Amino acid sequence: VTVYGADRIDGRCGIWMEFVEGQTLHQIVRERGVFGAQEAALIGVDLCRALAAVHGAGLLHRDVKAQNAMRATGGRIVLMDLGAGREHIEAVRSVGSDLAGTPLYVAPEVLKGKTASVRSDLYSLGVLLYYLVAGRYPVAAPTLAEVRLAHDRGERRLLRDVRPDLPRKF
Repeated sequence: VTVYGADRIDGRCGIWMEFVEGQTLHQIVRERGVFGAQEAALIGVDLCRALAAVHGAGLLHRDVKAQNAMRATGGRIVLMDLGAGREHIEAVRSVGSDLAGTPLYVAPEVLKGKTASVRSDLYSLGVLLYYLVAGRYPVAAPTLAEVRLAHDRGERRLLRDVRPDLPRKF
C-alpha cells in the first residue's frame, strides 16, 4: 500500500496511506477457492517486492497474512496493515516483550519469544502462499499454546500431501 506519511507523537507512531478497493486474498480463497500454482507464484513475487520495500525502509511488518494482502480493483496486489510493524532496531531492543501477528502465520522462533526479523516476515509470507494454494495452514491448532506445541512436535502438513497436483518445483 502506498504510505503518504508517518509521524511519531508522544511515543506512538501513526501512518496515513491510500484507500484501496478490492478484496483480501483471504476473502478470495474463501469465496472462490484456492489459487493455482502460477497465479500464487505471481502474487508471491508482488508480495516479496512489497516486503523488500518495508524491509528497505528499516521496518518489519510482523503480520503478513492473507487478511493483510489485497487484490485491488484492477489486479494490483497490495500488502497492507503495518499496525504490528516495528523498526528493526526497536524490535531488537524488545526481545520477547510481545507477540505481534496471527499465530498460524508466526515463525516458530518468534512464538518461543525470540526477536522478530526479516526472516520471520518471510516465514509468514511462505505460510500465506501455502494458504493460497491449499486453503489451510501448514501448522494448524485452535490456540496459541497448541500452535507452539505443534511446532515443537514438528506437526506440519507438507504441501505435496495437501496438493499433490501442484508442480514439484512449486
